[in-house]
Amino acid sequence: MNIQLTGKTRLQITRDQSTMILIIAIATVVTVFCLVSTKALLSQASYQRRVINARHSATQQLQANIQNATTLTTQYNNVFEGSSATNVLGGKNTTDPSAQPPDGDNGRIVLDALPTTYDFPALLTSMSKLFANDNIGSPSIGGTDSTTTTSSQSSSNPQPVGISLAIAGTGNYRNVQNLVKDLERSIRPFDITKLTLSGNESTMSISMQVNTYYQSAKAINATSKEIR
Repeated sequence: MNIQLTGKTRLQITRDQSTMILIIAIATVVTVFCLVSTKALLSQASYQRRVINARHSATQQLQANIQNATTLTTQYNNVFEGSSATNVLGGKNTTDPSAQPPDGDNGRIVLDALPTTYDFPALLTSMSKLFANDNIGSPSIGGTDSTTTTSSQSSSNPQPVGISLAIAGTGNYRNVQNLVKDLERSIRPFDITKLTLSGNESTMSISMQVNTYYQSAKAINATSKEIR
């Protein structure tokens, strides 16, 4: 059976087809927009979750740091603060900033024990002063100055670095005894690795190999983290 379409009917079909195509196009655009929007929302939600988790971790770390600081303060007071008239070196227990070794409070003694820089000339000057205070004659201080090859740059995990000295001199028994005691009581640690004595009580020669140390300052690296 042949169906004859009039011009009016063809126009109606064409209009219907155009409408359908328009509806499909609009639906496609809306669908694409929804998909893109959903992806953007999911990405934003994921980012917000990462931010919240990072804040939560930072808060936990801050709380732990506060607790550690409180514990450290308590431990410091228990170990270093006390009513004893003498400190760990046997000197006067005082917080006077002008106090000279062996006087001083235990906290300062510990903090000042290791210099933070390698200063060989200053070390020789300190040793010369120690010899003079103990009336050691003919003082001799030997060692290798490694200033040009040694770094005192701060680091996150500093370690003590040894400095070797060979020292010698003369004096009576009391002078030599005081020298050894002063090395033992020094804020800066001195390890006597070899000791040679000769002579008698009134005239005695002393020769020692000693190690002392310095330790670079600790670097605290504060960093920021970008959440992506």
